[in-house]
Amino acid sequence: MKSFKQFLSESINIAGDFNGTLNIGSTSQPEQVGESYIADVVWQGSIYRMEIISEGMPTSQKLTENLQSEYPGAIVHNIYPVTEKSINIKNSKRYHPTKLDWF
Repeated sequence: MKSFKQFLSESINIAGDFNGTLNIGSTSQPEQVGESYIADVVWQGSIYRMEIISEGMPTSQKLTENLQSEYPGAIVHNIYPVTEKSINIKNSKRYHPTKLDWF
C-alpha cells in the first residue's frame, strides 16, 4: 500500500473534451476528433458512397485531391454532413446502374 507522501508525489494527468469524456491517469495523446461527412464519388465508372471524418467540411476539389493517392481518377460529386438518423452508417457502397441498386 502506498503512503500518503508517495500518493502526493505521483503525477496524474487529467484530460477531457467538450463531449463529456474525462480521462484520468492516461499518458497517451488524445485522439483527434472530427465531424462525419458522406461523399458521393465516381471512380472507375462506378458511384461510391464513402463516409469520411474531417475537422471541417472539405470542398469537393480538396477531397478529390486527397483521394487521388488511393483512388486515381476519382471525382467527388457531392458532400453531405451526417445527420443524427444515419450516424450508425459505417460503410462504402457502389451503385450498380443495371440493377438500380447500391452494393
